[in-house]
Amino acid sequence: MTLPTVIPPGGGEVIGDSPDRRVEILSDHGALHATWSRFGPRREGADLHVHRRHSDLFHVLEGALTVMLGTDGEDVVVPAGTLARVPPLVVHGFRNGTDAELRYLNFHAPGQGFADYLRAVRDGRALSYDQEPPPPDGGRPKTEAVIGGDGLTADRAALLADVEEIGISEAWSDPGSPSAPPHLHRRHVESFYVLEGELALSGGDRELRGKAGSWVQVPPGVPHAVSFPGSEPVRFLNLHTPSCGFGAFLRGLHDAADEQELVVAARAGFDQQPAP
Repeated sequence: MTLPTVIPPGGGEVIGDSPDRRVEILSDHGALHATWSRFGPRREGADLHVHRRHSDLFHVLEGALTVMLGTDGEDVVVPAGTLARVPPLVVHGFRNGTDAELRYLNFHAPGQGFADYLRAVRDGRALSYDQEPPPPDGGRPKTEAVIGGDGLTADRAALLADVEEIGISEAWSDPGSPSAPPHLHRRHVESFYVLEGELALSGGDRELRGKAGSWVQVPPGVPHAVSFPGSEPVRFLNLHTPSCGFGAFLRGLHDAADEQELVVAARAGFDQQPAP
C-alpha cells in the first residue's frame, strides 16, 4: 500500500531554479499534478493556450498573478489568497505583471501528463501534452473562468472550487482543536497545502507533520486523521481529486446545522468512510 507523503518547503522536485524563477513539482498523481512556483518581477509565464481534457487552477500565495483570458488576452489580476479556475477549452495564459515577486500553486486536474511535460522541457526533450494554441473558434467563453471562491463558508472551511475533477477548500483551526475521526477515501486522493501553522497527519501507522509551506498527500484507501498539535492557529488548503462529492458534502454540513439526520445525509454522498 502506498503511504501518505509530506514535502517540506522547498523540497519538491526542481524543474528550474534561477534568480527570477523556481518551479517545483509537488504531486504527479494521475488525478492531480501540482507545482509551486516563484516568479520574479515582470516574469513572463505561458502564452495563450487551451487544455482540452483538464482544468487549470492557480492559487496565489504572495504577490499578484496576471491571468490572460480569451483570444484577446484580457488581463485579470488575481491577488494573494485567491484561486483562479480555468475550465477546459477556455483560452488563457499567465505572467507576473507587477514589480513584486510572485509565488503561486498551479493545479492540473486530472494531471494529463503535466509533470512529465515539465520534466521534458527541463531536460530538452519533446513530449506531447494536453495543451494547444487557441482554437479557430475561440474556445469556450472566457466568462466561464472563475476568479475567487464559491462563496460558501461552512464548519470553518470556505469552498473555493467545486467541479467533478477537483474540490478545494480553505480551512482553518485553532491549535489543539479536535479532528475528524480516522477515515479513508476509496476513490480519490486527498491533499493538503499548509498556509499557516502546523498540521499533523496520522496514517499508515505513522505520523507526518507539515509546517507552513508543506504539501501533504494521502493516496486512496489509506486510513488517516488530521490534527493540529502546534501552539498557533492553522490554515490550509484541502484538495480532493476527483471531488467525489466534496462540495455537496460541505454544503450539506452547512445546511444541516446541528440536525444529526442531515449531517448523516451530507456524509452519505461523499467518498468518505470510517477507518476499519
